[in-house]
Formats: sequence, structure tokens, C-alpha cells
Amino acid sequence: MDRNLTFWVKSEYRNTKHRYPNLKRWEIIAGILSQLENVGYASRYIRKDGKLGWRATDEMREDLFKQEQAAIYRQYDRLD
Repeated sequence: MDRNLTFWVKSEYRNTKHRYPNLKRWEIIAGILSQLENVGYASRYIRKDGKLGWRATDEMREDLFKQEQAAIYRQYDRLD
């Protein structure tokens, strides 16, 4: 899993795990990845070792960049 996707999956896992105490960690993470795939933020691929891998899509990276830029502008607006 790439860095961007790992960050968001960990964040969502922390927010979700208490809602599903009977599910195992991998089941919750699989659900999170499935949701991200459905909205176009994650995609599956086959790694060199033949295992399934996940990566963030360009759409997710663009949205993250826009959110980061908006946060920077809001921070500068508060300084004025």
C-alpha cells in the first residue's frame, strides 16, 4: 500500500474499529479499501511477488493536494 493510502486507511481504521468490535482488523481494513475503491480513490494491482497490492489513484492525490492547498490558504487568512 502506498503512503497516501496507508495514511487514510489508518485514520479511517481508528475512527471505525470501535463500531465493529466483533470484526477482525483485516476485515475492517478490507471494508475501508473497498469503500475507497468504490469512490475511485484506491485501485488494486498485482505486485511483483504475485500478491495483491493497493495504491492511491491520481484522483485521490489530486483531491488531497487541493485540500492541502485550501488548508494552507486558510492558515494564511487567519494571520491577516
